[in-house]
Amino acid sequence: MKHEFWDERWRQGQIGFHLGQPHDWLVAAERRFPAGSRVYVPLCGKTVDLVWLRDRGHEVIGCEFVASAVQDFLKEQGLSAQTERLGAGGASYECHRTPGLSLLQGDALHLDPTLVGGTVDVIFDRAALVALDPACRERYVECLHRMLRPGGHILLISFAYDQSRVAGPPWSVTAETIGKLFGDRFSIETLAIRAEEGNPRFQDAGVAEMEERCCWLTRKD
Repeated sequence: MKHEFWDERWRQGQIGFHLGQPHDWLVAAERRFPAGSRVYVPLCGKTVDLVWLRDRGHEVIGCEFVASAVQDFLKEQGLSAQTERLGAGGASYECHRTPGLSLLQGDALHLDPTLVGGTVDVIFDRAALVALDPACRERYVECLHRMLRPGGHILLISFAYDQSRVAGPPWSVTAETIGKLFGDRFSIETLAIRAEEGNPRFQDAGVAEMEERCCWLTRKD
């Protein structure tokens, strides 16, 4: 994961991926979540999805390595959190806790369920997979599998486009790629597909729109 790239994006305010309201596909799919689920949101930035899920009665765990994003989230949501240090080395996190919500500042690729009180019921990946360099994907999927209880679910939102025209991030993740990454250990259900307008950099490269895909994955074992 290119930490320096994302630190710079946040420093310059180049965060067009941030939404000021809960993602519509999350709102539509949340009825599938078991009541009072433990929900993990990797590479969460300062998304309002965290507080929306908390307010729906779920116990929420977010992980984000950009420190300014974590501080922006706490400030913008008016949250006063208790802070503690978890783990060590590359798996070291600064954990900010408020009722129903824990936000970890650190590398999601190293997170282990023992640091957050055990496995979770649901993982919500909204454009986290597509933000990672392709070389990190298998490590990331291994982490998701490790964090998720058997029979648990991943709500995955990804983008696909002509990668030959422009390099990510966001990187193109096709339905075929999702199948290769997750198919052995998860069942995969496609919930929705739609066209999404490309950002200005993509449009300048001839990518006018991307295919946005929402999948519901269930861990097999």
